[in-house]
Amino acid sequence: MIAKPWLTRFQSDNQSDAVIPQHIFASEAYAVCKTEYVPMTANKILLVDDQPRTLEVFRLSVENDFDIELVDSAAKAWQLLNSTSDFVVVISDMHMPVVDGVQFLTTVRNRFPTITRIIMTADSDQEIAAKAVNDGQVFRFLQKPFSTAELRNVLQSGLEHHALVASEKNLLEETLRGSINLLVDLLADVKPLAFGRSRRAKKLVSMVFRKLEIEHSWEIKVSAMLSQIGCISVPDRILEAIHSGETLKAVDQMEFNQHAKFGESLIEKIPQMKSISRLVGWQHKRFDELRVLASSERELVSASILSACLEFDRLVQMNTTAEDAIDEMRQDRKRFDIKVVDALATVVLGTKTTAQLTAWDLRVGMTLDSDVIDTRGSLLVPRGQVITEIMLKRLQCRAASIKDPITVVLSTVDSMMESETEIPTEQPVG
Repeated sequence: MIAKPWLTRFQSDNQSDAVIPQHIFASEAYAVCKTEYVPMTANKILLVDDQPRTLEVFRLSVENDFDIELVDSAAKAWQLLNSTSDFVVVISDMHMPVVDGVQFLTTVRNRFPTITRIIMTADSDQEIAAKAVNDGQVFRFLQKPFSTAELRNVLQSGLEHHALVASEKNLLEETLRGSINLLVDLLADVKPLAFGRSRRAKKLVSMVFRKLEIEHSWEIKVSAMLSQIGCISVPDRILEAIHSGETLKAVDQMEFNQHAKFGESLIEKIPQMKSISRLVGWQHKRFDELRVLASSERELVSASILSACLEFDRLVQMNTTAEDAIDEMRQDRKRFDIKVVDALATVVLGTKTTAQLTAWDLRVGMTLDSDVIDTRGSLLVPRGQVITEIMLKRLQCRAASIKDPITVVLSTVDSMMESETEIPTEQPVG
């Protein structure tokens, strides 16, 4: 197979843009190419072109300078992208059989939005360029013919662009996560019956995602943490009735269920939080409803997991055993995704053990298995709450008047939690 004409331009030692005759094989062409360029990062690049000779020339031209993988079809590239998260730049030829470059990069954008996308083309057609920008949202065009120096510069620019985007994304996520953590901690201290549930839901959601071997994003964690924000409008008497295991009157149940839509309306006002607001608003939706509402498989899975975890927590807080709660959920296949319920069962039906501690032995992240009351019998913190830093300081300030011991949950599930807790070894375990 004859190499494409645009691949015959390389940077040589003597000329800035030397032209290598087309009959020279890739190995000979490589001998006159510079190899002194060193990239700033070792992140992987995926290059897709349907011409084997083209791929060979690419390999010999830049393999010493970049960590690059080369494949000859969009299908093979897609398999690689789904098998590893190492790729940060994808560069694709425009004209390929079955799936062209724009179609492929559009799919990459939808599934892996943080990957930098570059397209190679010999076309000067404005319509094709507009389609690539609008559909694939490409970072750069590589116009054929191009030199090795141009190729290297584009690849390096792609890596730098990804590093910048990733840095900004991480900064935004960390700032947002920290702000939400503080907000939920404050609200949990003011309205513990509602926002303690948010903490428990976050842990359950994370464990179910791990069990299903699905990479979970910060959005689902934030959705769980903010799932009860609408409860600021729910009267305390309703929350107390739920906590004590009472069956709500129809009117009270309706008022409680409205907190999801209220929470959605609050969150959707925040920029870049639309996907989170949708998950919060759907928390009481049935699985068959979610299959219609969700715009993607990932959104469907996230919504299904959040809904199941919140319902499990509700049942357990009503003094239903974990086993009975799972059995009840399994019987309603229209409301819950059975795969999600099965995964939830594997992480909540482990052997439960408890530790009895004093207020001074409590740690942030522990889950209370008993109400915390003072010596006069007043309820300070209800059982089931995940201890926050604010809550811990408040309890330790009142340690002298708190009735000991305080029971916390220890189990195989706890070892999977995001924040590990240290338990004093001298405390009795029941």
